Amino acid sequence: MRRTAVALMLVLGACRSGSSATSAGVVGAVGPKQAAEQFLASIRSEDVQATSIIWGSSKGPARELIKDRTELEKRILVMQCNINHDSYRILSDIPVDTQKRTLRVELRRGQMTATTTMVATQGPNQRWYIENTDLAPLRGFCSSQAQEQKR
Repeated sequence: MRRTAVALMLVLGACRSGSSATSAGVVGAVGPKQAAEQFLASIRSEDVQATSIIWGSSKGPARELIKDRTELEKRILVMQCNINHDSYRILSDIPVDTQKRTLRVELRRGQMTATTTMVATQGPNQRWYIENTDLAPLRGFCSSQAQEQKR
């Protein structure tokens, strides 16, 4: 019986996937700027698991809030297409209240540059998540990516 329990724990541990942050159980970021940096890094690396633990709300990470995995992945793929970038600069970090901040971010992709707004929110355990990104200024980024892939 004891061997079965140990074997089961090893199998379950081996089945776990994702980034080291996921494996360690750490979700969110220590601050709003770090949340934006981690979010943008996860988008750029096309890491669905990493995006799912830094994108969220005051209730926690998206991976815990969106129970349908297919829906979660679809939403992240849309963000990856629209927010994918070569480089970025955080232009400002403005408090909205004690648990929300608005970050203006400049993104570059090829010859295109756009400035958008991200909202970071504080969730459980004083961890920060990117709650919203204004995709309207970034519309050309996704079509630019499609054009690059055709070449």
